[in-house]
Amino acid sequence: MIKKKLLFLNLSVRLQSSTVTIDQRCSFSVMSGTEPGQFERSNTKSDAAQPRPKKPRTTGNFEFRKYAKRHVALRIAYLGWSYHGFAIQKTPHNTIEAHLFEALEKVKLVEDALNCNYSRCGRTDKGVSALGQVVSLTVRSNLLEAEGVEITEDCTAHERKGDKTVELPYMAMLNSTLPEDIRVLSWAPVGPDFNARFNCLHRTYKYFFPKGNLDISEMREAAQKLVGEHDFRNFCRMDISGGVTNFRRRILSIDVNELSDGDSPYQQCEITIVGLAFLWHQVRCMVAILFLIGHGLEKPEIIDHMLDIEKCPSKPQYGMASELPLVLYDSVYEGVEWRRCERNYVKTVSHFQQMWTEMTVKSTMLRRMLDSLELSLLPSPPPTSQVSPLCKQGGGAYKPLLSRPTSATLEERLADHKRKRARECQLQEQEADTDRQEQLQNPL
Repeated sequence: MIKKKLLFLNLSVRLQSSTVTIDQRCSFSVMSGTEPGQFERSNTKSDAAQPRPKKPRTTGNFEFRKYAKRHVALRIAYLGWSYHGFAIQKTPHNTIEAHLFEALEKVKLVEDALNCNYSRCGRTDKGVSALGQVVSLTVRSNLLEAEGVEITEDCTAHERKGDKTVELPYMAMLNSTLPEDIRVLSWAPVGPDFNARFNCLHRTYKYFFPKGNLDISEMREAAQKLVGEHDFRNFCRMDISGGVTNFRRRILSIDVNELSDGDSPYQQCEITIVGLAFLWHQVRCMVAILFLIGHGLEKPEIIDHMLDIEKCPSKPQYGMASELPLVLYDSVYEGVEWRRCERNYVKTVSHFQQMWTEMTVKSTMLRRMLDSLELSLLPSPPPTSQVSPLCKQGGGAYKPLLSRPTSATLEERLADHKRKRARECQLQEQEADTDRQEQLQNPL
């Protein structure tokens, strides 16, 4: 009997103890929002999920003096349709060069745009694209000794920690920051005297267009008249304010080719022009005259006449060809060894393929729609106005070039520029005299 009472009391104590423990766990569970019996496991997860406080980053100026400098050339490709030209302008700011220097400064390759020994191969206009644009400039280098590397007197590059035997990945650094339609294709070490403009041996431009109703053979014959060294003042926009007074340039070759077999008005063609250097709008002006000849509106001999400055001292007024299909395709240099990151290069090719796919699908859709629409015109012939958006000549009857009004001659432009400069100097002298009189009347 006594044993039974002792067993009963022991069991009661254990039950009470268990009840207290369960009650405690339930109260913890309600407070913590977890299921009963899961408190300890849940609590452990909660502690582990809390991130450790990060140390605040120290902000400060990047120490360029810890790095050596290196003069390099960059080969750049871009689709210029959405940009206001290549060169930096006061306004608008949406230029290729503006985006390039924004990227250069962001990845700390240059400290500023004014002190980096910068030069460009060509100054492409608004809407013009490039595959072979080249710039040269002095950038930060990771090396202590190599071609083009410069160690300044106050440089502490040798004291900097880290590997100093591998150059910075210039392509990857810039392409990670640049817009997707501006890509650095390769880079090359060059000497400090290298100039992307003056060291260029020759440049190649390509102009793409649909065949339409153009006579390609007539255009091809006329284009050969532009080959050689000529005065191209009637095939450009005169940049007197920029100091250009010599308009003689040498064209090495011009080819007009169809890109595929067939005789469709939608067949794509290209004009390839290779020259030592080009004037402002020269390529677009030459293409515009070739279009007039291809349409049968002018004879090939018009080029001979316009190249003869004695017979044609001033430019007939005519519209330029569109900038949309123009590409600075290549720039050739002697002794420059281009380097590239294959992985980054493949990414660029892949991205351009994606853009090509999208645009080609849109083009094919339009072509199929046109095929269907043109069938409804039979037996009437479909219109052949494929080229008209690239070279607008205005409405109404065509007026031959030789019967049109002409622009001012070079001599007239120079005289007008001289008069403007004289007036500006006179105004500056008058303002200086006024300032001196005011200082005399109101001495400090």
